[in-house]
Amino acid sequence: MLRSKMGTRYGVLCLVGMVLVLLGPAHAVDARTEQSQLAEHIRLHPTDYAATYRYVVISTQLRDYEAAIGALERLLMFNPGLARAEKDLGSLYARLGANELAEHHLRNALRSPDIDAAQRAQIETELFDVQKEKQPNRLSGQFSAGLRHQSNANFFPVPGLFAVGGVAVPAAGQRADYNAYQLLKVTHDLGFGAQRANTFESRATVYATQQFKLSEFDVGLISGTVGPRYKIWQEVFPGFSVKPYATGAASSLGGENYLNAGGGGLTVRVPLGPNLTLDPGFEWRSLHVNQGNQTLQSPENSSLSTLASGEVTTGYLGGTYRATDHIRLDWQAAYSRADAALASQSSSQFDIRAALRLDFAPPIANIPRRWSIAPYFRFTDLVFDEPNPVVDPRFARHDKMWTGGVLFTAPITGQFGFVGNAEFMHNSSNLPNFRTRNFSISVGPIVRF
Repeated sequence: MLRSKMGTRYGVLCLVGMVLVLLGPAHAVDARTEQSQLAEHIRLHPTDYAATYRYVVISTQLRDYEAAIGALERLLMFNPGLARAEKDLGSLYARLGANELAEHHLRNALRSPDIDAAQRAQIETELFDVQKEKQPNRLSGQFSAGLRHQSNANFFPVPGLFAVGGVAVPAAGQRADYNAYQLLKVTHDLGFGAQRANTFESRATVYATQQFKLSEFDVGLISGTVGPRYKIWQEVFPGFSVKPYATGAASSLGGENYLNAGGGGLTVRVPLGPNLTLDPGFEWRSLHVNQGNQTLQSPENSSLSTLASGEVTTGYLGGTYRATDHIRLDWQAAYSRADAALASQSSSQFDIRAALRLDFAPPIANIPRRWSIAPYFRFTDLVFDEPNPVVDPRFARHDKMWTGGVLFTAPITGQFGFVGNAEFMHNSSNLPNFRTRNFSISVGPIVRF
């Protein structure tokens, strides 16, 4: 019954994504028609503010930023210093990456006596972002912390923090607990080459949990990637780039070392028009699982390390589809092959995930950033090569894990806000030891810098 329900949820999410993709072109045709009609009208009536702003809104939805900019520039010719036009021009130029022009118009808008406190907060937040983007040496990040409740606290590691490996669940059964968590993500981009067209990208993640009762399941993780991103073939494929990178991770479980990994990969960014981007790539990692970890000491638990020491090769295809400026679908499909010393701990894994992000205006006008809600799902199919005689000598382990949840982000100021997450996971395995489910809910503040 539970598998049926999860399958239904998966189907609904897929249907929503398909409807967005199918309706997108039809909606675009209607919007293009209205845009064309308005273009002729404002050409003949350049001071019709209502029609001009309707044209700007439609052009922005179509991601035809140049058309929207042209209309606003023409409006400023007839009404210099119009604060709304200056503000919108700053936002549009920022989306095109023309940060000098964006800063110029945003500062003009700030000097206007006509803006209210809510508009000033929005402009100052956008100006902060633009000034950071102008820097050739950019450091940014976010830190969140909070409380989480899990119906099955001995489900580890936390989903999403490890790229491969399935589920490791001690045979003690499901136990609920609360924990405190901390998550830090840092990005650093350094421009180099002609006009700093290329960037050297560094990404780091630090994550930790402290269980209230089950301290043996405290989790710690430090991971990162570094590598240059080269923009090539810009005349033919604007925005196309290639990034070779090195990657590494170290983790702990119950205060002891659990899993270490190191390797490298190559990812490619392929823009297909203004709305769709593909990100194919591959990665290789060498893995070491610390079987001496006290949580993995028992004969049963020693076989639960699905990532036995060895190596993992992963190929993936991901992408982003922007239906509008406020609706975005992110997805990725991946296949991983893990080869360990023992065939019983070697495996093949197929993984697919998707998230639909919906941005919307906050309920209070003075809040400068939009809020967002992002339903997401993930399906993982993990198959081992041979039976593990310690667990069951008859059957090779085969897991199917379904995960679904919702992430809610609510900025309060330009740099401070709150984030909440509700998630349900169900692992269906042919071996009873590995069948598990977990419902978790978390909430806490988030700071961006």
